Amino acid sequence: MAKDIELKIYMPEKLILSDKVYRAVLPFDNKTITVLKGRAPTLIALERGVIQILNEENNVIDEWLVSGGCADIKQDTCTILTEACLNKKELNYQKAQELNKDFPNPFYHWIEELFEKQEKYKAK
Repeated sequence: MAKDIELKIYMPEKLILSDKVYRAVLPFDNKTITVLKGRAPTLIALERGVIQILNEENNVIDEWLVSGGCADIKQDTCTILTEACLNKKELNYQKAQELNKDFPNPFYHWIEELFEKQEKYKAK
C-alpha cells in the first residue's frame, strides 16, 4: 500500500510536520487510535503521549512527543493541532533534563520521565 495519508502537525507558531504516511497511531483516551486511509471522519481530543508513524510492515519509523491537542481525521488527511510537539529522534535524556530545567512544565517533566525510564531499561 502507498503512503496515502497526509499528516500535518501544527503548533501555534508554525507547521511542525507535513508528510505523506502509511499509518499513524495517536494517543487517545488512555489508548491509541490508528489513522488509515478511508477512516470515517473523526474529531478527537489527544492526550499527552507519542504519535507513532508506521510503515507498511507496521514498524515504527518516526515518533513525535505531543502535549495533547486535537486531531481532525478525514478520508485521507489527519491534521493535529497541539501546544507542544517534539521529534523523539532529536531528544535524549540529557536534553530532556535541560528542557525541564529551563522551562519547567508538565509536558517537559513527562518527557524527562519517559527518557529516564528508557535509560533505566537500557542499564538492565
